[in-house]
Amino acid sequence: MNKIRVKPWNRVDGPIYSLSTTAHGKGNLNICSYVTPISMKPKRYIVGVYKGTKTLENLEENPEGVLNFMTSKMSSLVNLLGKKSGHKIDKIKKLGDRIQLSEDGFYLLKDSLATVRLKFTTRLDGGDHWAWLAEVVSYENNNDHKPLTLEYLKRQKVILA
Repeated sequence: MNKIRVKPWNRVDGPIYSLSTTAHGKGNLNICSYVTPISMKPKRYIVGVYKGTKTLENLEENPEGVLNFMTSKMSSLVNLLGKKSGHKIDKIKKLGDRIQLSEDGFYLLKDSLATVRLKFTTRLDGGDHWAWLAEVVSYENNNDHKPLTLEYLKRQKVILA
């Protein structure tokens, strides 16, 4: 029998999101791949947020955010949103005209597949991430482009398996 070298959690494709958070009038976006719907009624998600990040700091101050469902056309944003720290660079400034400010002060990725407004309620220590339970406040479908996925990022060599 052939030995499979890929880790099990990297064998199944999954969507890539960007979580928009804000605190003290300053916004940030980061990449989230540990995201799953967990309940239909009420509609809830679990979102994994890496410890020590600007996003975590923002959520601790203001436990609300917007989950941007990214499209394959947004793969070039992964390095900025996922491999750079909001503590060190102003991602909002770097994103420029690729984002828009919502009425409630969150930055949205233009042309995202959909956006889901979340209210974060409870967190569980998951190791290097906090697993946050979040209630869906509202959502909007924006277009029908292809979603950005883990498999697409691997094929484009943006990330390793």
